[in-house]
Amino acid sequence: MGHLRQSVHIDAPTDKIVHFTEDPHNWATFMAGMKEPERIVGEIGVGQSVEFTTNMAGVPLHEIVRTVEQNQEPSGSHWRGEMTGGTSGWMTMDFRPEDGGSIVTQEMEYTVPGSILGKVADRLVIERMMEHDMLHSLENLKLLMEAPSV
Repeated sequence: MGHLRQSVHIDAPTDKIVHFTEDPHNWATFMAGMKEPERIVGEIGVGQSVEFTTNMAGVPLHEIVRTVEQNQEPSGSHWRGEMTGGTSGWMTMDFRPEDGGSIVTQEMEYTVPGSILGKVADRLVIERMMEHDMLHSLENLKLLMEAPSV
């Protein structure tokens, strides 16, 4: 099982970032390797399910993410989704106002199916690739949120 956590400071209001990231139609614009959603069931919030394809090391994986927690408070916002499909596990995104902008933290715990060799490959290659993709995704989000409105 792999565990990843990355944070980035974004010079944008927390509400703006949360509004953008909670809509699954926007995920493919900042999440590295993710394709447009193939199916969305339910409204934004707890219970919503999103099916999509993502690429891991050039291999397409069909994934389903179901929102299991979502809350907003003046101190920040929190979202948690459970993943099934090509990988299984959970992912969270936390948004906290700080220094006139926001700290966005993404955390993920995942399991890639496979044999013992798969677990070795996970530790040596896949975890590094997923860590890179997570950081790239947060950097993409930062660029989008800090861009001047057109």
